[in-house]
Amino acid sequence: MNPLIECCEQNLAKNNQSLFSDEFINVNADVVTYSCMNQCSLCARNNYALFEGELIIAESSEELIEKLKVMILAWQKEMM
Repeated sequence: MNPLIECCEQNLAKNNQSLFSDEFINVNADVVTYSCMNQCSLCARNNYALFEGELIIAESSEELIEKLKVMILAWQKEMM
């Protein structure tokens, strides 16, 4: 069982496609995209995703990926 990461397609298209190319995230999380997550103001300003329902915000796609990796590792430690 993997943690769930939810993303807005519009936010990913803007500058976050590297989320899909990150091998660690692909192996250790289930990534679901939605056409819109009704966070338009946030989407226009920042990179973001939901990790197990928790909003994760970052200034860059690289920062978002690093934050998600930390969250995944913490989730795995808690679940094992």
